[in-house]
Amino acid sequence: MHAELAALAAELRARAELLDDRDWSALTLPSPASGRGDEPSSSPPLPPAGEGGVRVPEELARLAAEVEACRKCPLGATRLKPAFGVGSPTAQVMFVGEGPGYEEDRQGEPFVGKAGQLLDKILASVGLSRQAVYIANVVKCHPMVDASQPDKRGNDRPPTPDEMAACRGYLEAQIRLIRPKVLVALGSTAAKCLLATEDGVGRLRGRWHDFAGTPLLVTYHPAALLRDETYKRPVWEDMKTLMRTLEAG
Repeated sequence: MHAELAALAAELRARAELLDDRDWSALTLPSPASGRGDEPSSSPPLPPAGEGGVRVPEELARLAAEVEACRKCPLGATRLKPAFGVGSPTAQVMFVGEGPGYEEDRQGEPFVGKAGQLLDKILASVGLSRQAVYIANVVKCHPMVDASQPDKRGNDRPPTPDEMAACRGYLEAQIRLIRPKVLVALGSTAAKCLLATEDGVGRLRGRWHDFAGTPLLVTYHPAALLRDETYKRPVWEDMKTLMRTLEAG
């Protein structure tokens, strides 16, 4: 694993030298296809990944099955497909967003809509891909403004505190199983949930935080970049901070 990180760090250093002085908003990014590739209350405590015979892919699959059957909050009764998580079970970096939207509800995978396509480009800009990292959300089911109209676009909303509390155990179990080197909170909802704070992204980004012993970086949600391109530069600065941490091993 250390050899892989060293190789990745060398490539990221080379990319940083090329990109550091350029406007990220104008970059033509490489195709992501070429990238390198407390638990739910009903579940018994999990030993740390890699110990006690735990097989992370199998445990993630078991957890995903629990999410499929979950009805702990009203979202479970109105969503089409839960978006459990996607990526490498041995990922060094885990990205956490808010919750599934229209496209994610249909495909059952986090970040597959326009914001997800932009996230793929952000990952590619630092030599990563969704196959190399792990991507999850605070809640696994689609929060809708009007749950009686699941086919209506623009029907998304942030999850409520009760919905996040009901689903939090699944996210914590994912983090404990994957044991990422770093966590990245995408947007204020994920940051507030993980850090138990009312501060927004503007106050939280630019420095490392701690989540149960794992370094956590806060940056803007890709959807915010789609609304306001001025966020692209801060996100690029945050990705460079992530790169430096990976380089340090």
